[in-house]
Amino acid sequence: MRRLVLPLLLASLTFTARADIRTLDVGRNPESVTRGFGGDYFVTIMGERGSHPDAATDGEIRRVSPSGRVRVFSRGGLAEPKGIVFTGEALVTADGKNVWKIAADGSKTLLAGLDQFPEPPVYLNDVANDPRGEGVYVTDMNNSGELFATGSFAPLDDAGILARKPHGRVYHIAWNGTVTLALGDSPLMRYPNGVFVEPDGRILATSFWLGHVVAGYPGEAPQVIATGYRSGDGVEIDDHGNLYVLEVLSGKIWQLPPHGRAPRLLHTAQSAADHYLDRDSNTLVVPDSKAGQLVFIDL
Repeated sequence: MRRLVLPLLLASLTFTARADIRTLDVGRNPESVTRGFGGDYFVTIMGERGSHPDAATDGEIRRVSPSGRVRVFSRGGLAEPKGIVFTGEALVTADGKNVWKIAADGSKTLLAGLDQFPEPPVYLNDVANDPRGEGVYVTDMNNSGELFATGSFAPLDDAGILARKPHGRVYHIAWNGTVTLALGDSPLMRYPNGVFVEPDGRILATSFWLGHVVAGYPGEAPQVIATGYRSGDGVEIDDHGNLYVLEVLSGKIWQLPPHGRAPRLLHTAQSAADHYLDRDSNTLVVPDSKAGQLVFIDL
């Protein structure tokens, strides 16, 4: 059954929720986290991000045990790995231009490169599992650097950006490497960052610059279901209908209850990136990129 579009949820109507917060140092510029092999967490580490000659390939995947031990799991050839998911058999991560599968021994194989996309992607960012088990979804964020051309985050009335043709896409990548467009260019989905796919196939994405959360089924135009969350990164809906939205620039971590109830600010980190919702322990695990930490929020 197709879902009805929810009323717009605005970040201006909020109250702060009490939550138990724990942190763990994991390395420079963590971006995304998932639970994977052996029940451990796996974190993408973007590294120095262009500040030294090895920056283009100094990205890593680090493994975090339940005891808090952090060690390198996979390194070499990863340029700023971003989103990461676990399929049950492999980890999958995107590092700007490529999407990689990573095996239990840390070795990686290319799932999709530039020439496999209908159009060469500009910046592959977040990754989400296909609930059918037939592949993964990935966002092409476009050139987000142009949003900071003046040294600060471009305002919503920036004429230069508004004059550009919208380019922001969500692609589906099948396990055989076939790439198809799932959600296409839309003025409501400029610079998509985070992505999540619900069990019925509805795709959610955060429009980084506009502050929208959009939703749509493959082949349909996305619609706005929440707004007011500029620099939106991680996004997900839990089993109770709560929508989670993370803002990477402000560090704000939101829980938006269903039925139009007021959003709750769970925590403010230095830089809240792409989270993992641990449904077994009812914990939100958030990479704080600036702090170099994982933040654990008991819900």
